[in-house]
Amino acid sequence: MNRIFKIVMVLLSLSLSAVFADEAAAPVADSATTVATELKQEIALRDSVMQVQGNACSVEKDSLRAVIETEKAKSDNWEKSYNTVKKDNETCAQMLVTSIGMNEKKQEKEQEDRRAAAMATSSSFLGGVGIGLLIMWLIMK
Repeated sequence: MNRIFKIVMVLLSLSLSAVFADEAAAPVADSATTVATELKQEIALRDSVMQVQGNACSVEKDSLRAVIETEKAKSDNWEKSYNTVKKDNETCAQMLVTSIGMNEKKQEKEQEDRRAAAMATSSSFLGGVGIGLLIMWLIMK
């Protein structure tokens, strides 16, 4: 950019000097064409550099698009996996709650059965003792 500015300044100074000096018109025209040729070469070089950079940017852009698509596919797969694991976890949690509830009910029923058996045993024993005492009282009387 700085070179182009210098070239333009040289062209300006040469054109101004050509206006003030009629004798130097021929050398000024030669140097002006030389400067114009150099300017065209600089522009062509700049355009080729910009084209190479543009091609590199296009390749990088395509590469980044491919990476984004790959990451999006991974994200979708991870989301599906997460939802599956979440659903399985909820199912397991429900089954665990149901199982714990059934075990608690089973334990309560077993405790009630033990109490009922203990009551039946103690009632039977006390009934036997009571009958035994009654018989003994009848005999002793």
